[in-house]
Amino acid sequence: MKALWIVSLLLTGIIVAGQGFNAPSFSYFDTNKDGKISKAELDDGRQKRQTEMANEGRMLRNTASAPTFSEIDSNGDGYISQEEFAAHQKSMRVN
Repeated sequence: MKALWIVSLLLTGIIVAGQGFNAPSFSYFDTNKDGKISKAELDDGRQKRQTEMANEGRMLRNTASAPTFSEIDSNGDGYISQEEFAAHQKSMRVN
């Protein structure tokens, strides 16, 4: 019984520790699966994520300070590549 209680506490800690660190993947935004994210896909994905989080009763953090499309599209070609997306997500974890 004691072991079950310890395992339950550990699992709860893992679940709680993971909250807030579950950023959406590239494929979440790349809805047409062409290997790049357009501004419309980014905007639609952000709106969808905000709705999902609100429906789950989760706090909506940093929505006002979200980076603009052009801040993520570092080469300015009008699309976000997987590399640009990954670089942006990495920079968000460091800061």
